Amino acid sequence: MLKKIFSTKINVAANFISSIWIGFLSIIFVPLYLPYIGIEAYGLIGIFMSVQAFINLLDFGLSPTINVELAKLSALKDQSQEMHNLKRTLEVVNWFLAIFIALSLCALTPLIARLWIQPNNLSVETITQAFIIMSVNIAIQFSANLYAGGLMGLQKQVSLNVINIVCGTLRSVGAFVVLIYFSPTIQAFLLWQGLIALLQGIMFAVTLKFSLPNASTKGRFQKELLYKIGSFATGMTGIGIGSLILSQTDKVILSRMLTLETFGYYMLAVTISSMAMSMLVGSITHAVYPRFSQFVSTGDENQLREFYHLSCQTVSAFLFPVTIVFALFSYDILLVWTGKEEIAVNTYSLLSLIAIGTGFNSLLWLPYSLQFAHSWTKLLFYLNIVMIFTVVPLMIAGVYKYGAIGGATAWIVLNAAYLVVAVQFMHRKILKGELLRWYLEDLAMPFIAALLAAVIGKILLTSNGTKTETFVGLIAVSIFTFSAAALSTKAMRNHLKNIIKYIHNFNVEQSRK
Repeated sequence: MLKKIFSTKINVAANFISSIWIGFLSIIFVPLYLPYIGIEAYGLIGIFMSVQAFINLLDFGLSPTINVELAKLSALKDQSQEMHNLKRTLEVVNWFLAIFIALSLCALTPLIARLWIQPNNLSVETITQAFIIMSVNIAIQFSANLYAGGLMGLQKQVSLNVINIVCGTLRSVGAFVVLIYFSPTIQAFLLWQGLIALLQGIMFAVTLKFSLPNASTKGRFQKELLYKIGSFATGMTGIGIGSLILSQTDKVILSRMLTLETFGYYMLAVTISSMAMSMLVGSITHAVYPRFSQFVSTGDENQLREFYHLSCQTVSAFLFPVTIVFALFSYDILLVWTGKEEIAVNTYSLLSLIAIGTGFNSLLWLPYSLQFAHSWTKLLFYLNIVMIFTVVPLMIAGVYKYGAIGGATAWIVLNAAYLVVAVQFMHRKILKGELLRWYLEDLAMPFIAALLAAVIGKILLTSNGTKTETFVGLIAVSIFTFSAAALSTKAMRNHLKNIIKYIHNFNVEQSRK
């Protein structure tokens, strides 16, 4: 067990390092891109991100399926041939779907460019070309996601993140070089993104191939495997469709209602909050999800229970400080980050609201992962159906009446409803009797501690300082808020004790030498 926990910590650390580096690159380079491509082009990228989310959610459950199945098989003996067969079967399906996606999106591009987008400065020709490039990029990324899921299931997240760091650096730095020295256009920007996505996908595929244990024969396509995993994959597909409708309705409506410039501001707020939250929560979730699957495979519910609460408290200790600081200091963050008063004024209220909704959403990642580790998809599938018929009409009305603010507020309401309802039903079947502990220990204590610390920081941080003073103040408030949240959780206190103990033992050994 200790070895498994240590391995998980290594994976979490690798995920954090990769996410922090990718986030750092985004923080540095996104403001540098904007003067070259413009806010309207960034709005196009926002639409591209929504379409990509649409495609990723509709991958017929291939990526989560290979993740959970390889994790379960790796916990059992003599399953190497089955692992190779699973990989071959799913990747064949994946390739056909990727080709279908590219062709379908390219066919729809002229309609989207002429009838849906409302540009002020960009030409229809530019938008059409950009969307064709995006279509191919989306298909490439879709295919790469399967191999990334396989690496996560095998706990090869150090290798996965080395690739992410290398390709992320090439993607960000290279795009800037292309814009400066070759072509300051959205088309050139997207072509470079696609080239690096292709390189990343190839590296994922090769790494997964050599990470699988040796088998007697090469992996074979087996139609019967599709039937075996069909129930889980179908459930994940249904969840993907529901999640797509719930998460993208506001963006679809706003992209039609708003000018491309205004929609660009909205998507900038979405990008900033999503980047920060996914960097933190994704790093932990991607490491612990395969471990959940292994505990379920071996039937070790006691270890699963403690590991679940340990993971949830770790997420809360990082997530609440980020969410609260973004909500309370959105204007300062945007002004320091972009250096543009106009962007800060137009986006800060959106960033505050979207950060809160994204924070609620991020709290659900581990409960969802626990359900998927049990191959239980019905709960979320039916909840999505209920939410579509209850929350989506309110979301549409809010967007039409209040615009971007209405969309951001609807995002909060949606995820707050899931936070209350989904976890309630989950703990009636999985880890029974642990609901109150989850609310009190895993959520309430770190939230209260982080909120009190951030409010104190808000009172003390001056609003008329220089950019450098504001930046230093934000860093100080963030550290103070994180420290308060971390010390309020048993999991983080234990992590701290282990670190202190390790340092002490290391110093003792050094003094003896």
